[in-house]
Amino acid sequence: MEEDDEEDENALILADNNDELLENFVVMEEVEVDEDDDDSWAAYGSDDSDGDDENEAQDEAGAEGQRHTRMNDLDETNMELFDQTLPSRHQYLGETEELSGRTLQDENDYVTIPLLLNESLLGLVLIPTQTLPMTIYHPGQASMLRNLIAKDRTFGVVHSKPTRNGTPEMAKYGTTAEIFEYSDSEASGYLNVKAKGRQRFQIMNTRREVTGCLVAQVKILPEVHLPDPFEQMRLQSLDKLTLPPPPTLDQHILRHQDIGTIRTKNSQRVRKYNAWLTPWPAWVYDQYDEKILAQRLKNKIVSSTTIQASSLKLPSDPQELSHWAAINLPMDDTHRLSLLSIDSPIQRMRYILSVLSQCEVLACSHCGQVLASVSNIFSMSVEGPQGTYVNPNGYVHEMLTVSKANNLLYSMRPSTEHSWFPGYAWTIANCSRCQNHIGWKFTATKRKLKPQKLYGLTRKAVRGMLVGDQEESEMRHVI
Repeated sequence: MEEDDEEDENALILADNNDELLENFVVMEEVEVDEDDDDSWAAYGSDDSDGDDENEAQDEAGAEGQRHTRMNDLDETNMELFDQTLPSRHQYLGETEELSGRTLQDENDYVTIPLLLNESLLGLVLIPTQTLPMTIYHPGQASMLRNLIAKDRTFGVVHSKPTRNGTPEMAKYGTTAEIFEYSDSEASGYLNVKAKGRQRFQIMNTRREVTGCLVAQVKILPEVHLPDPFEQMRLQSLDKLTLPPPPTLDQHILRHQDIGTIRTKNSQRVRKYNAWLTPWPAWVYDQYDEKILAQRLKNKIVSSTTIQASSLKLPSDPQELSHWAAINLPMDDTHRLSLLSIDSPIQRMRYILSVLSQCEVLACSHCGQVLASVSNIFSMSVEGPQGTYVNPNGYVHEMLTVSKANNLLYSMRPSTEHSWFPGYAWTIANCSRCQNHIGWKFTATKRKLKPQKLYGLTRKAVRGMLVGDQEESEMRHVI
């Protein structure tokens, strides 16, 4: 990787590894809520009995018991489930104009795209298929995005962090982002944008234009799908056991499809027989089988979290599933950057399975205090348990939702202003040990709305930690 002119004050340093990142937390503006409303958050205090403060728990034991009694008296059939499509719409940004079409680059092509190095995106690792809402106040960057909207709507997002000399340090790998909705408030001087991560790329070189915008020549990374090992080496006499009955099988499609992609209840048994023709047993091939790994990853997600496959449809395509897991599971920046550099969905799923099998608790990234269990992760959005949101000041937060959290302190009264979950009031949550900003507690404004409360942990302040190995505080992986 080559650097720009060393004498340029805006020279960039391309790095492979990720160190500790500087945190920027902004307090949202609070608005008054009518306390006379019986269904408002005023019926529920901003304090929380889920913490481990024994004195606070004793003081609130009576009130908490009364609240549980009232909730149990409610008829479950009258409970209103939260609409999980609302968070993905980002309605707090106001009315937006939708753009049609989609721009994709050819794999292994070298293209030139502008990079968006906004202060609010420091520490963000954008993954393909991830939604990125933004409010851009910087005049130069807003002008760049307006020009892109009139063209191919594509820009690059690269993980970056500040350095001591003030120049941003960037990773070698990033993701193209395509704008699909926007609202322009030129009179107010800002631009609201919703973008979607599209393709992974590797930076080859960068330059800064006279307008001040950073432009990079990048290589679009391919998605490599390994062929089925038994496509050419198999007992063809056993094909009849792996194929569906003729009435349900399109023979024309079959002629253009690998035999390994068609699975029936006898497929696994036949694979064992086919493995006899090779030097390796069947279980070796199972470790690199897309379908088997995808199902194993789905089973691990359901068994280790509170995510229900019935309420949240996980992607069936191995490539999409590997991206979904990288977005929604608690992984450090180093792991997510490593996943961006891997071209094979098989290797990405093996990587994610290794990390997920070792991570059982979520801890404060500053002091290491345990905040929640991975088993408490659940989804409030159709996109998954981790969503990307932007606050009124333009700061982007990747937030993971959990049903229970401990060791948190709350500041300010609940507010519904700019709430990322319509129908919920938010309260700022800090670590009880180091006072570092952790995220928010969300409380339903109506008693019949389910769930009644949840916690949003910002990924910048939370990391996955191994139980029994907290001194190392890093997750190991094996591919």
